[in-house]
Amino acid sequence: MENTKQHVRALVLKYGQNPASYLALEDDKSHFFGQQVDGVIAYGCVGNVIVVQGDPICAAEDFCALLSEFDAFCNAHGYICVFSDTTDVFLDVYTQMGYGHIKCGEEARFDLEDYNLKGGKAARLRADINHANKAGLTTYEYKPNAQRDESVEKGIAVVSDKWMDGKKSGELGFSVGGVGLDNPMDRRYFYAKNEAGDIVGFNVFIPFAGMDGYLADVTRRLPDAPGGVTEKLTYDGFMVFREEGKKWGSMGLSPLANLHEEGIKDSAVVKMLAFIYEKCNDFYGFKALHRAKERYNPSAWMPGYYVFSGKMFSPHMAYALIKIKNPNGIKDYMLGFLKEIHTKMHIPHIFGHKHE
Repeated sequence: MENTKQHVRALVLKYGQNPASYLALEDDKSHFFGQQVDGVIAYGCVGNVIVVQGDPICAAEDFCALLSEFDAFCNAHGYICVFSDTTDVFLDVYTQMGYGHIKCGEEARFDLEDYNLKGGKAARLRADINHANKAGLTTYEYKPNAQRDESVEKGIAVVSDKWMDGKKSGELGFSVGGVGLDNPMDRRYFYAKNEAGDIVGFNVFIPFAGMDGYLADVTRRLPDAPGGVTEKLTYDGFMVFREEGKKWGSMGLSPLANLHEEGIKDSAVVKMLAFIYEKCNDFYGFKALHRAKERYNPSAWMPGYYVFSGKMFSPHMAYALIKIKNPNGIKDYMLGFLKEIHTKMHIPHIFGHKHE
């Protein structure tokens, strides 16, 4: 098992262009390894649906071969497949191999060489960070691989526990990593202390783009922490990475944000997903999450996609995506969601149309 994880880790660090690639190392993933080429695909199963997190991880020239092997594996075992949160890097290859796709959100990406707090677009972020600084917060990096500190890890655990107490939807998995202090590997930890010396928030960053970028994967704070603590931790972390010569920072995907694509007619599925984004925020808070990321004034918004077997996005795929990312409360959510869809959208067969 350990040798398998180290093989996955080596592939992720070398070829993981997708900011979510490092999540292949989480314990909730199974792994498909190429036989003819060196690569890995991280996935989970819900019934007969395989859900892949991100893109296949391999050399660019081996992508088609690895995907072909995986496609044969799925067909041999009667699986249908959906890739969640892919980038646009290999979108043409997916299409050429008969996969359909729809946009599933946008990723907040930062060019660290030029990123700063200057200008009007950064005014809100600048104000948030100034507020945190005036409240006496100080950022530190914790390096557990160099030396463990029980007091820091206890403080991080307290923040995590209290943060979870306030979540409506339970802890999301699969598309979000864990704190990972049991086996930190390549994670980077930044935490904020107040003037009393208490930890009030922390961020966990994971590498992507061949270790040339870091994604803010886990961001947590105490409910009563001073405003701006998460913004300060994220910005301070990005500045450390910039000083180290790293190129990219990422705040990850804003699910279901800005789904319309120029020149492409919105399918019934896209309309449904847009409806979820607008109307189902009591459960997941999609709009609030996107607005929070907008405050950081990203250098670019990178499109993310669902890529799926065939040309039609099915109800089974939709259920599998929700189930695998949030197994708690799925029945109540789905029942309420379907009732709202039927009442407000008047689209009885929203999955029965091909992607256009």
